[in-house]
Amino acid sequence: METARPRGTDNAKAIEVIETISLLGKGTQEDPVRYIYQYWDFQGNLLAQRDTLEDIVNEE
Repeated sequence: METARPRGTDNAKAIEVIETISLLGKGTQEDPVRYIYQYWDFQGNLLAQRDTLEDIVNEE
């Protein structure tokens, strides 16, 4: 059976979303202070989020 071969983007468009940035964490080694970026639609549904904790861990 052949697998699909990536061929690039089939469609792209710019859409409007709400971006929120929040500070998280207690400032301890187990729970460092970092930002979380969240993206919402206009009906209040969370579409995606990115916690910068991964960025902090990769710096160490």
